[in-house]
Amino acid sequence: MSNAKETHKNISKTVALIAICAALYAAAAAATSPIPTPWGVGHFRPGVIVPVLFALISTPFIAGTGAAIGTFMASFILATFGLSNPVLSLVSGVPGNFVGFYLLSWLLSKGRTWRSFISSSVISLFVGNFIAATGTTAYFSFAVPKWAAWTIGEKLLTILGLTLFWMVTMIPFVIALVPPLYRGVAPIVSERFATVVRSEVFGNDKPRDLFYNSLMIFLLFVAIYIGVVMTPFGDAIFSKVIKPEYIFWVKNLFIIAGGTVLAFGLTASFFMGKKISPESIGRRV
Repeated sequence: MSNAKETHKNISKTVALIAICAALYAAAAAATSPIPTPWGVGHFRPGVIVPVLFALISTPFIAGTGAAIGTFMASFILATFGLSNPVLSLVSGVPGNFVGFYLLSWLLSKGRTWRSFISSSVISLFVGNFIAATGTTAYFSFAVPKWAAWTIGEKLLTILGLTLFWMVTMIPFVIALVPPLYRGVAPIVSERFATVVRSEVFGNDKPRDLFYNSLMIFLLFVAIYIGVVMTPFGDAIFSKVIKPEYIFWVKNLFIIAGGTVLAFGLTASFFMGKKISPESIGRRV
């Protein structure tokens, strides 16, 4: 009987965390929804810090499901203002968010360090946004004659452009805001949801490893920046935008994203080198 009660309690806590994640994510996504992408579809979404935080402190199922429900809730609400389409969300945002944040939480379960957090965030956001971009392009290719007339190459380049846009606008917020949020939120969540959150210490990095990892990610973004600014590739992936005045700023976001990662790596490595306790970078959850 006691085991049944414990199981029921754990299920209740899991559902509660999913609901909290979904509600916070929906609110955060709706807040920035008036800011469109250069293609006129999708939204600027720094609110991904919510499911990223849940990916850090909870399980893949909680993070992925909370993100999927949250993005659909946001789309459903925004549809009343003509700012979104729930059907589009079902074929793009919902699967993209579920896979992306499920993957992020799973990767973080394999490596509980900040260097793992940086690499896993870049990988997971790319994968999740690629799925969302593919679903978006497929939907509009069936629903909008103008998109249907595009060649396969133009559609693939649009998918890549949307993927990179979403990823590069999310990374600065994720890297800059999630670590301090984690420090403040993790002890509270650990106390109230101890049986359904992770108990491992997070953030036991070696300063040199964290710095080198941050530097590699920075150089990756610099390479992408060079590619989109100095080669025909950049013009190709933005060839179908409806707001060309945004292109210059979007391209420069690659430097901002890379700089944010490098700044975090330098700062965290410095404090670790000063032998500040791991709790100053990440607490036990």
